[in-house]
Amino acid sequence: MNWLHRKAVLISHEDDLEEALALIKCLDNVDIIKVVSLKRNYRVDSKSYIRKGKLEQLKRELESLEYKVDTLYVYDVLKPRQVVNLMRNLRVDVKDKVGLILEIFAAHAGSKEAKLQIEMADILHKLPLIKEWIRRAKMGELPGFMGPGRYAVDAYYTHMRRRLSKIKRELEELRARRSLARSQRIRKGMQQVAIAGYANAGKTTLFNRITSERKPVGPEMFTTLTPKSKATSLNGKRVIFVDTVGFIRDVPHEVIEAFYATLEEIALSDLTILVLDSSENPSLLRRKLLSSLDTLRRIGYVGKPLIIALNKIDTVDNVDMLVRDVGTLLSKHYYWAWHVTPISALKGYGINTLLKTVYEYLQLPNLCRNHIMPQTSEVPAEG
Repeated sequence: MNWLHRKAVLISHEDDLEEALALIKCLDNVDIIKVVSLKRNYRVDSKSYIRKGKLEQLKRELESLEYKVDTLYVYDVLKPRQVVNLMRNLRVDVKDKVGLILEIFAAHAGSKEAKLQIEMADILHKLPLIKEWIRRAKMGELPGFMGPGRYAVDAYYTHMRRRLSKIKRELEELRARRSLARSQRIRKGMQQVAIAGYANAGKTTLFNRITSERKPVGPEMFTTLTPKSKATSLNGKRVIFVDTVGFIRDVPHEVIEAFYATLEEIALSDLTILVLDSSENPSLLRRKLLSSLDTLRRIGYVGKPLIIALNKIDTVDNVDMLVRDVGTLLSKHYYWAWHVTPISALKGYGINTLLKTVYEYLQLPNLCRNHIMPQTSEVPAEG
């Protein structure tokens, strides 16, 4: 559903509030008029997410406003019964973390593949909610609530299932074409390097710097939904660099499944450059690194080398300490070859060192479980 302009309320745990607000800023047509911040140890209600007292207080506040609140964003993954109960009590549209992410994705989607992936994720997310509507309508709990009657909802559920099957077939065809192109590159002896990392860390800026491309970049999150790839030369060796969709913390499984064709570009790469924003608070950077490592494992990137590119290093005072801290985390949580390189993708600092490390890793036939690299000369990017 699209609105010209909406007023919304945000509910988020305090640890996730900064991330939630950054995501909502990606939606130009949404004004957050109230934020409900939950303490770190807040025990959510199994039926309505927020407990009865806070729910009644929020209901009174919304009813007292002169204007109508259109949407309640809850920055967490909600159960269908929690969504239904919030909608029934507050009489507003309710979107959880998955719904928010998909709304942002839809605003940025350009290619056919991205649009299909978003629609697929949206259907996968909505099906359990529709089933809950059907169950309650048949029990007489929701007569005429928030839409058509029970039989129309049944028909809608069937339609959504059929549409999901068709989307999966189309995505499989697109995936097969991508696989064919990848096989052709392999036969030509070309290796692939994925540029991955948390949303808005500077992946596309690095991709542009390495490949001399001019892909759009900006402060908003998720500017890349469809992989962008280009071949460049490292010391005479042709290498494919791929810019990929940004990670988020605790990536919902619907998003992982729907964007599998995109994330597959990382899983099947010979090497991954994981970009981190070193200008962020150290504790936040640490959480994002661990989250990114978890996402890599979940999509099947295991047993392969990993280069951590500490981006925006020109904003950091003690670079050596940051490199050591990140290395300590990697030694505990990543069990294969890794290396940490400070860079500034925007200003070009450390790019030759990064590309030298990429080149050396791609030459090694058997990658061992350490980060010690042989010393070689600088390898500039060409073409």
